[in-house]
Amino acid sequence: MDLGDPVTWPRDPVAPATSAASVAFIIGCARSGTSILGEAIAAHPRVAYLFEASEVWNDLFPGKPDHRLTAADATPDAASAARGALEEARRGLTGDVLVEKNPKHVLRVPFLDAVFPAARFVHVVRDGRDVAASLMFRNRGDRWGHLEVPGWRELLARYPVENHIRCAHQWRDALVIARRDARSLPPERYLEARYEDLVESPAEVVARVLGFLGLPQDPAVDAFLPRIQDATERSYHARKQVRHYLENHARRIGRHQENLTPEQVREIEAVCMDLLRELGYLAWP
Repeated sequence: MDLGDPVTWPRDPVAPATSAASVAFIIGCARSGTSILGEAIAAHPRVAYLFEASEVWNDLFPGKPDHRLTAADATPDAASAARGALEEARRGLTGDVLVEKNPKHVLRVPFLDAVFPAARFVHVVRDGRDVAASLMFRNRGDRWGHLEVPGWRELLARYPVENHIRCAHQWRDALVIARRDARSLPPERYLEARYEDLVESPAEVVARVLGFLGLPQDPAVDAFLPRIQDATERSYHARKQVRHYLENHARRIGRHQENLTPEQVREIEAVCMDLLRELGYLAWP
């Protein structure tokens, strides 16, 4: 995939929103930390939290070749159905701010923008080498796991056993698509949060996300923050994430140094080099 022109976003703290969001989406390539950030935000009493309402989206668009949705998919009928289905999914939840955490939405920003024109997006970005090391658990042999980026079937056929290369493409293509799509959003509706910052300074990053959503600090959120940590031994796992965990790395940040061979790292970097440099994970020559 051609990366095109660089897309950079400020990492400095943004001014708090003047009003709370009514709908927000936490997005990011799978295995990037969307679950742990989602649970931190879900601890807020004003948040009605949905964990990957996949049945909603699967029922709306059966037979799609991948997880990509664009503004063209937001026909009046589809938009009405999506709004209705999401409201039905939130039934019984308290809170005036609906937040859905869903990695697949990293490929659906234009559709969600068309259906929810005031929605805010929090994009969790993680070092692609660490993401690939984590994704490999669900991308083995002839299986494609997690996010179905456009062209995933061709990638599976091209790399039938080199799952680390498939995972590198998965991360790169998801981020390129999402960051290009975000160009059309005003800055007050799109925020990037680094996974590494979240792990190292959870209070700072979560406060920034709450401010972006127009939500005040809350003791329940503060009480959750110690669960976010770099060390893996006896650590907390976000909802449904223990199934992806392998006891093969002591730290979450930089896990590719423990899990991948030097050759695998070089091959991943060859796929993702420009984006890794653009994001600051690799130095420019």
